[in-house]
Amino acid sequence: MKEKKAKFEGKIEPIRNSEPFYMVMVENSHKPPTVTHKNYEDAFNEAMRLAKKENRKAFVLLSVSQIELVPNVTQFR
Repeated sequence: MKEKKAKFEGKIEPIRNSEPFYMVMVENSHKPPTVTHKNYEDAFNEAMRLAKKENRKAFVLLSVSQIELVPNVTQFR
């Protein structure tokens, strides 16, 4: 029996008018970063707090670009 799959026929577009944001990542963490910060100082303070709390290195990440999926899914072709 042939397996049927959903096929993505949408497009992926960069969002050009988005503001950059910062996120904090802890080294060897099992959780991905979820909180975004609008300025570097807030992200830096959060990185310091997490580094002390987890006793690990923390990194401040800066967004380079933002991508949006424009869906147009056709199922079971």
